[in-house]
Amino acid sequence: MAKNPVTAYLSSSIGRKQIMGLSGVYLYFFLLVHLAGNIGMLSGAEHFNSYAYLLLHTLKEIIYPVECTLVAAFLLHVYLGIKVTIENRAARPERYAVNASKAKQGPYAKYMFVSGMWLLIFVLVHVPHFRMGLYSEIGTVTYDGVEMRDLYGAAMHFFAKGWFTAFYVISFLFLFNHLAHGVGSSLQSVGLNHPRYNAAIQFISKAYAVVITGGFTAIAIWAYFQRGV
Repeated sequence: MAKNPVTAYLSSSIGRKQIMGLSGVYLYFFLLVHLAGNIGMLSGAEHFNSYAYLLLHTLKEIIYPVECTLVAAFLLHVYLGIKVTIENRAARPERYAVNASKAKQGPYAKYMFVSGMWLLIFVLVHVPHFRMGLYSEIGTVTYDGVEMRDLYGAAMHFFAKGWFTAFYVISFLFLFNHLAHGVGSSLQSVGLNHPRYNAAIQFISKAYAVVITGGFTAIAIWAYFQRGV
């Protein structure tokens, strides 16, 4: 009995890689938007808290569905990443060929699984912490009679702790490794794969990794040194 075309595609190696690539591209775009929002911390508490209130209250009917798609994309990306890694390691006769292929792709490809697992831990800590206030209570502030969560105060409080800032910075160094290879790999998986453009795609991948990790890391270090201000 012939497989359903959709089932056949999802169970194929090409299908999994393309879906993993699409989910990756979506997550990479989110990182850019998230960084743009976090830069607002440099403008002070009122600006940042008001921005967060706009997203989480005024625009909540739009933001909540978007958050659901991000969670789905993240879980799908993690699942496929683990599945592909297990399948590659199980194919022992092809193991050396896989390793040789990674060596040709550069140093970052070799550590994609390790960086991915670290980032999974980071997300499991970061999202419940700041989005849900799970690990510590987030206070409130009032601007022009509107009460809102003091996310700025919570962020500055934790970035004042050396261990927290160190964990954050280390996590984004792992993210640099993941992006430096993953962005180019994702773009190639969804069809942007041609000898004429591959060098440019690899450059874009590394440049994007520098911008994202450099931006988030700089904000964390800046916040750490604000503890005495």
